[in-house]
Amino acid sequence: MRDYALNRAIALEEAHNGSLLKRLFRNWRARRNVTKLENFDDHMLNDLGVTRAEVEWASHLPLSVNAALALEDRAFRRRKSGRFG
Repeated sequence: MRDYALNRAIALEEAHNGSLLKRLFRNWRARRNVTKLENFDDHMLNDLGVTRAEVEWASHLPLSVNAALALEDRAFRRRKSGRFG
C-alpha cells in the first residue's frame, strides 16, 4: 500500500511539473515493462497480484497513460472489491 501511494504521488507531481516529452517517454518505458508481463504464466501473474486480462488491458493503453500505474490501480481495486480472476 505504501508503494502504491508513493507511486501515485510521484505520477501526480510529474503530471503537473514534468514536460510532455519526459512523461511520454516514461509512459512508453512503463508500457514496455507491462508488455513483458505477457510472457509470464498465469501462476506467476497471480503471485504478482494481476490477471492476464489486466496485463493485456494495460499494454493497450495510450502513451498518455502510465500503464504500470494503471495496472497497479486496476489490480488494487479488484482485490479491494473481492473480485478475483
